[in-house]
Amino acid sequence: MTIFSDSIESGKVNLKVLTNNLTSITILTEEKFNGKVIQPMLTANRVVGEHGLSVAIEIHENDSKHLFLMDTGSLTQSIFENSKQLGVDLTQVEKLILTHGHFDHFGGLLTLLPQLKEGTEFIFNPKCYDQTIIIMQDPRNELSEEELSLGLRELEKEGKIRGSKKLPLLNKKMVADLAAKNNVKMVETNEPMELYKGVITSGAIELFDPDEVTKNIYLQKGRKEFEEHTFRDETALYFNIKDKGLVVLTGCGHCGIQNTIKHGQKLTGVDKIYAVIGGFHEEWNPIEKIKEKVRYFEEINPEIICGMHCTGFIFNKLMSDHPAHTLGVVGTEFHL
Repeated sequence: MTIFSDSIESGKVNLKVLTNNLTSITILTEEKFNGKVIQPMLTANRVVGEHGLSVAIEIHENDSKHLFLMDTGSLTQSIFENSKQLGVDLTQVEKLILTHGHFDHFGGLLTLLPQLKEGTEFIFNPKCYDQTIIIMQDPRNELSEEELSLGLRELEKEGKIRGSKKLPLLNKKMVADLAAKNNVKMVETNEPMELYKGVITSGAIELFDPDEVTKNIYLQKGRKEFEEHTFRDETALYFNIKDKGLVVLTGCGHCGIQNTIKHGQKLTGVDKIYAVIGGFHEEWNPIEKIKEKVRYFEEINPEIICGMHCTGFIFNKLMSDHPAHTLGVVGTEFHL
C-alpha cells in the first residue's frame, strides 16, 4: 500500500550539504547536470569537514519557503559555522529529522534544540536511544551472540576480534527536557510520515536482503549481552518529483542502499529513481559487494548518484565514470 500519490513540481526542492567528511573550494560544477548539482567553490573557503552528515532541505512553492533539516552532524561547531558560511538560518527550521542514533548524526542536536523556533517538529525513531557498540571481527568468521557474551576483552586477547568501541548514547532525558523547555514538538515514530506534499520519511526500512545490513555493529542489552543490530532505528527521506521520479536521501544507509531504494519504491508506488544522495555505507564491504552495488546503480540508472560520508573511496572510484556520479562536499547543492 502506498503512503502517497502526490508529487512536487521539479525545481521546488533544494538540498544543501551542511556537514560531511569532505570540503573543497576547487571542485568544479559539472555542466552535465545542467544546474541540478552546483559545487560551492569559494563559498566554502571557511567551512570545515568532519565525520558527520547534515543536509538542509529547502522547499520553494507558492511564494513560500520551508526549511527542513536532516541530521545535525557530529561536531557542534561544524553545523553552526558551516550554516553561517553557506547562508542557512537554522532558527528557521520547521522540521528536524534524525536518520538514526549514531553520534555522527546527532552530535549537534543538544546545542541546536534550544535555537529552534517554537513549534519545530523533531522527528525520529524511538529506537535511536538504544546503546550500540562496534565489534570489529572477520566478516568471514563472525562470532555468534552467545560467543560474544564470553567477554570482549578476552576475545580480543585471543585474537578472535580486532577490538570494540561503545558508541556515544543519545541521552533521552536531556533531549526530552530541552525539547520541552524550548517548545520543540518531539515526534517519535517508526512509521512513515508525510513531511510535505510529495515528501515522506521511510519509517522502519524493510530488509528485502538482510545480507545488505551493515555488519559488526550490535545493540548492547547488558554488560555481556549483545544483539545483532538490524537498524530498526534508521530513517530515510523520499521525494516524489513530478515527471522525474523518486529522490532517495539517506543518512548512512546501514539497512543497505538497495533495501532503502526498494523500500521507497514499495512505499510510494514510484519505480523510477531520479537521484540517490547520502551515505551508502560501503566502507566496510569487500570489493565484490561494492561491485554488486555499482551494477545495481547501472541498472536503475538515476540521473544523480552522490555517495557521501560513509560511502567510501572504492565505491566512488568505481562509479567515477558513470554520467550520474558526483561528489557531495560541504556546500554542494542539489536543485531537484
